[in-house]
Amino acid sequence: MAPTVKSSKLTPQTPQEMAHMNIENVPPTYGGSDGGSVGPSGTTGAITKVVTRRRTHRRQWRIFECIAMLILDGWLIYTAFQMAYILRDALDSQNSYLSALLKNVRNNLLDNDPGSYRLAPVESFLLLEISIVVGLLLIFMFRGLYSLRLTGTWFRQVKIIASSATIGLCFLIAYYFAFQPLGTSRLLFLFVWIVSILVLSLGRLLVSGGMSLLYRMGLGETRLLVVGSGRLGKMVLQHIAANPNLGYSIVGFLHDLSDNATGDFGRFKMLGTIDDMAMVIRTMQIDEVIIALPSDMHQHVIKTVKLCERLGTSFKLIPDLYGMSLSRIDMESIEGIPLIGIRPLSLNTFQRIVTRLVDIIGAALALLIGSPIWLALALIIKCTSEGPVIYKQTRVGLNGEHFQMYKFRSMYKDADQRLAQLLARNEAQGPLFKMKDDPRVTPIGKLLRQTSLDEVPQLFNVLKGEMSLVGPRPPLPREVAQYEEWQKGRLAIKPGMTGLWQVRGRSNLSFDEGVLLDLYYIENWSMRLYFQILLSTIPAVLLRRGAY
Repeated sequence: MAPTVKSSKLTPQTPQEMAHMNIENVPPTYGGSDGGSVGPSGTTGAITKVVTRRRTHRRQWRIFECIAMLILDGWLIYTAFQMAYILRDALDSQNSYLSALLKNVRNNLLDNDPGSYRLAPVESFLLLEISIVVGLLLIFMFRGLYSLRLTGTWFRQVKIIASSATIGLCFLIAYYFAFQPLGTSRLLFLFVWIVSILVLSLGRLLVSGGMSLLYRMGLGETRLLVVGSGRLGKMVLQHIAANPNLGYSIVGFLHDLSDNATGDFGRFKMLGTIDDMAMVIRTMQIDEVIIALPSDMHQHVIKTVKLCERLGTSFKLIPDLYGMSLSRIDMESIEGIPLIGIRPLSLNTFQRIVTRLVDIIGAALALLIGSPIWLALALIIKCTSEGPVIYKQTRVGLNGEHFQMYKFRSMYKDADQRLAQLLARNEAQGPLFKMKDDPRVTPIGKLLRQTSLDEVPQLFNVLKGEMSLVGPRPPLPREVAQYEEWQKGRLAIKPGMTGLWQVRGRSNLSFDEGVLLDLYYIENWSMRLYFQILLSTIPAVLLRRGAY
């Protein structure tokens, strides 16, 4: 699902509309680029009250969220203990292999354990159970679990849960050897440790899914402003656009005046320049600011940070590290001193081999299993219009290499000659040409395009090694000739039959947004993301999102 750029219905949508609000630049607390003012009409005072009320509600919601998660985690830990007790008790009550093995261990290795050992009733563990619940919650708090966002951080949450549970297990073992309570099983402690990690991780996953659903419905989102319109600003938009479940609603961005290009960036609205920041934060009810200015604008960065602090707006600062991908930044600290490192590129030789094997096996199976359907489609195309069944077109692949891409022909045979007559009716932005009702498309071709079946012959390109199952769509040479420098980054990986651009909206996205998603895939490549896109392609094709 493509991320939607939303804006407040209660506030002006452009700098021009904001100009009619009669806001003056009066220091010190609010005014112009330094803050805000109370204009003659009193409009700014009303806006300030709305912003203050919104921030109060957000603080209250954050407090409620933390309390709710504390209660939920406490209940899950209690449930995990009960489940662990049932598992441990089952070893004694059931005549199973594990029960016999446990008895053997007691008799032969644990001389101090009586042969008639029996686990004490669960009620006798009440004090221990309460101690475990309270202890783990305190460890979670000290480890910063409740300061993380509930969405987009599941793996970090699981890491904290597992390490905290391990610390708790060490305390339990120390307690056992110190006091050696009767009727207590050391194996019970091990079960509590394992089940707690599983139950809490599953609970966090369900909470993350529920919050993601609320965010998609527009509830509880964080209204975000990006300060910066250069490479770094676009990279930030790229990461946010590829993660709609994080709960950010991108209100727009501010131009950093580093180049002459002005105007909106795809569906992301330009709300003004960095000099308009104070006015934009107030009038657009901004919850959080991401500062993504180039390194040569150091003084503007400092000024922007101080302005955010003065206005009481939460902000994050993105470092401009010599054109490096944000996903490759590695942060650590030594005695409070922040250290920034650069991780190696994601795609290594082993991963390339695995990906290639998956491509070959997947393409071969798809061609073999679906061969009766593909032959039937070829026959229909041949019988319904003149021209070859397979359409060959020169495309640009890895590192700018040209190759012949195959498709089922979906247009009349003179389609290329008629293109010049239709350029004025282009509905796409950037170097692409798109028409929803293209007169060159045949009746059967329209169905093929909507179902993406016209792409099936590209499986032969995959087998030849010219394409992959997943990757940026291969562009035309005339399109590449119009690329800006940053857009050429999508040629750094083998093109694919499907990609993030396709599963998140296809023609519903602007060209710049699509390129951002392609760059995100390249810079964050992993086998998990590769298979995630493959699986997401199925509902995208069935629902025909953005296909025409």
